[in-house]
Amino acid sequence: MPRPRLPATKSSSVTTETAEPRVECKKHPVFYMQEAMVVLRVQESLYKIHRYLLEHHSDYFRTVLAEGDDSLGRSDERPVPLPPDVTQEAFDCLLNFLYHGIYDPTSMSLGDWTTILRVSTHLQCTTVRRYAIRELTARRSSLPAIDAIILAKEHDIPSWLGPAYAELVRRLDPLSDEEAERLGARIVAQVARAREKLREEEYAQFQQRRYGAKYVLPERPDEQLVARAVNDVFCLSGSA
Repeated sequence: MPRPRLPATKSSSVTTETAEPRVECKKHPVFYMQEAMVVLRVQESLYKIHRYLLEHHSDYFRTVLAEGDDSLGRSDERPVPLPPDVTQEAFDCLLNFLYHGIYDPTSMSLGDWTTILRVSTHLQCTTVRRYAIRELTARRSSLPAIDAIILAKEHDIPSWLGPAYAELVRRLDPLSDEEAERLGARIVAQVARAREKLREEEYAQFQQRRYGAKYVLPERPDEQLVARAVNDVFCLSGSA
């Protein structure tokens, strides 16, 4: 296979008078990259990352580097600090995506995308955040409803809330104590009201289809049923 050949150059014998004038080339505004590196501190570890990569993807780094003095990030003694809620593990996951995973998003796990969503939100990586939301939405069936609600609330993704709430309302098992603690009292109360309303409507429709009359709840429920429900849920001994 023939070796590639460079374009021919002017012979050195060409006189100055006959040589073509030198053309001044402009630097490309995007792809003439500087090899500047930035030292960062994440928890107790130091990183040295391409400055272009940070400024291109993150409004946080773009602002910090623009407003900081010239020595910031130039040495191990003056690293750029990251927000305290960004862990080393989370930052590693983000860098792995920016340097490698962006070319093969299928290599990133569901947990990786969840981490990338959180850290990209903290560091104002708008494009990466949109990428993570798109990937997590595509894998929404693998994301537990509780996690989807918490992520949606924390990171302002309202489109996830409806399907996740519906999943909790329609499922047969009620919320566990651990799930209730994660969701908080207000959401738990709302889910409970929706579940009660659904079951009331389902029973009323069943009565209507079977007996031709809409079911009406009694003004006073059966006290034995009340006591049994209280004992079962609150693990009490004896009658309520």
